[in-house]
Amino acid sequence: MGDNQSEAITEEGTLAQFEFKGGTAIVGTGHIFYNMTDQAKNAKVLSSQSADGNLGNDGDFGYAILDEYNSFYLEHKTAYVWFDTKSDDADMPKLLSITLTTEGAEIAGERIFDFANNEWDSTTTNGSSTITLNFEGGKQLQSANEGVMAAMVVLPAKVSGTKLTITYTFEDESTFTEVKTPSKNFESGATQRISTTIALADLTKPEPELPYELRILTFEDDENKKFESFVLEYQGLEEGYWEINTWSDLIDTKQQDGDKLYAMAWYQGDQALYRWWDQNHTDLSHAFYDSGWTTFAGGGHAISDYTEPEYHGDYLRSYLEKYYDNPSEYWGWQYLQLMTPIGAHSGKNFAVHYGYKDFMSMIEVLPSLEFAETGPHIIDHMYVTCTNYMLNQTIEGVSREDTDSGDQFGGNWDGLDKYDDAWLKIVARGYASKDDTEPCSSSEFYLVNGKDVVLDWRKWDLTELGKVEKVEFDFAYSEQMGGIYGFTIPAYFAYDDVAVRFEK
Repeated sequence: MGDNQSEAITEEGTLAQFEFKGGTAIVGTGHIFYNMTDQAKNAKVLSSQSADGNLGNDGDFGYAILDEYNSFYLEHKTAYVWFDTKSDDADMPKLLSITLTTEGAEIAGERIFDFANNEWDSTTTNGSSTITLNFEGGKQLQSANEGVMAAMVVLPAKVSGTKLTITYTFEDESTFTEVKTPSKNFESGATQRISTTIALADLTKPEPELPYELRILTFEDDENKKFESFVLEYQGLEEGYWEINTWSDLIDTKQQDGDKLYAMAWYQGDQALYRWWDQNHTDLSHAFYDSGWTTFAGGGHAISDYTEPEYHGDYLRSYLEKYYDNPSEYWGWQYLQLMTPIGAHSGKNFAVHYGYKDFMSMIEVLPSLEFAETGPHIIDHMYVTCTNYMLNQTIEGVSREDTDSGDQFGGNWDGLDKYDDAWLKIVARGYASKDDTEPCSSSEFYLVNGKDVVLDWRKWDLTELGKVEKVEFDFAYSEQMGGIYGFTIPAYFAYDDVAVRFEK
């Protein structure tokens, strides 16, 4: 036993002779235990095993009783999994390990064998539901089914009808994972065989380590909110302010003419400089342009959580009644300008952009995102979608007579179903410095392209902008969407989950 091995006394190698030292065996009462990893009556199946062919070193366990002739028949009491793994691809990398995981059944650890009742104790010490079988130096998969490639020792366990997850890891760090549902348990002395053919195309390559960290602006109120509380104050007034402690504090109580975004009467000069800053995180910031148009009407990015599923005219009145005390005083979908039909991309908050420039636009400076302190950075991506207001005008058209269908923009756009080649896109322009007057890069994203209209959240890759300190947003549109007053469609879109690269 241990490292000592007896000489076979038959040609078949099925019988061996042992000499008992240190005492006289009592016939019929001697108990024989085979175990190379722990004390006599304990089985200790390792969770990290070596595929060297010596199962004893991994926790193989056997038991026998002496008969009247001092002979015994050693029986395996642990269970075994045999792996027949092959590949038809000659350039398959070497296999480094096989990991077997149950749905919670403990197959490794220390367990006492109750020899009086010839059964296992129900308790496992330091139990594990995972065992990894390691191939030192790697092993080339067999090209044909040549039999057992490797064997694993496991503790008896109830696994019938459950899922076994087997992960094969190769020397190039690629992996292959399969799930099996055995029809029988891991029984003492019994073997289950897992046969698998793996193709090179089946391997999953590990994702390369990125040289940067992605920080994502989510606009959510959670424990990770990092900006310091601040105040939105009226311009020119000694009193009148809002304390901003969370992102949701930036959401106005009205979608139009609210105190935060429109600050009482903008035409009287009593504006609040609406602004936000993802401080100590992405460092992205935004503020309404400081001029006589310091309201959302002059362009900006407003935080919102408004959502309703429909954007057709039939729903306008019910939505106005929901959000306004005197709905009869309001008309048109512009009073619902901060809504999306599908909520946020993640969480509940998102941002809504308004603003464009053309020959009729009164907006002086396009709304932008800026890095307040740490730029320039690469903005990796953001998610964008359409608002209810914009969708209503785009799909149903603009009418000067039916106010329930929208505003009077003086355009000839009468609905998406009348055109096959109309298009509308967001244009992002990057600036290397916040002080630059000319952009260094640009990126475009179609909200409407023929009959394809964005009705879900879609990822906009912004990496082509490169490293920038500022990104401004504008709209470009096809001729059909213009009119005597310029852009016919309301210039809104929603965005969420802005990802910024920070170099490691």
